[in-house]
Amino acid sequence: MQLYASKKRKIMISGLLFVGMILSFFDRVAINVGIIPIAEEFHLNTSQTGILISIFFVSYSLMQPLGGWMTDKYGARVMVTVSLFSWSLFTVMTGFAWSFMSLLFIRFLFGLGEGPFYPASMSTIRDNFPEEERGRANSFFLSAQNIGGILGTALAASMVVAFGWRGMFTIAGILGILASLGI
Repeated sequence: MQLYASKKRKIMISGLLFVGMILSFFDRVAINVGIIPIAEEFHLNTSQTGILISIFFVSYSLMQPLGGWMTDKYGARVMVTVSLFSWSLFTVMTGFAWSFMSLLFIRFLFGLGEGPFYPASMSTIRDNFPEEERGRANSFFLSAQNIGGILGTALAASMVVAFGWRGMFTIAGILGILASLGI
């Protein structure tokens, strides 16, 4: 018989994964909001902005299978923490980019950092929730994607107006780093 987490621990795990997924989607939509001032600053054409937005998904999709393997090898908690910390670090670094190529490289690394988060989160839910509770735990976790997208777009736009695109990425990254230290 496998023992699962206590009710209090399950609530904490659900809450932390929920916050992590909101941060994940905030960081994903932030580039879409910030791309106009970024393109203006670096004199990017339409193709360059498309590549800049897309490169994250290339490395993210490449890293997910490897992230699943790393989760099995090192454990879900380690990989959730490492993933959140690393993608948040690359979010901060986005605010310090100096050229199109530096942004492209940082966005590629960002996808590598975020890739393990989803497999590690699913593993965390599997390990801590009995089968009859996993549907609710998964749906709560996945609902954060939409919430992160909605809040992220509005918040990122407000932050770009208040702090500029560089400030938006720096602040968002710092919040993610702080969240990773709490996990």
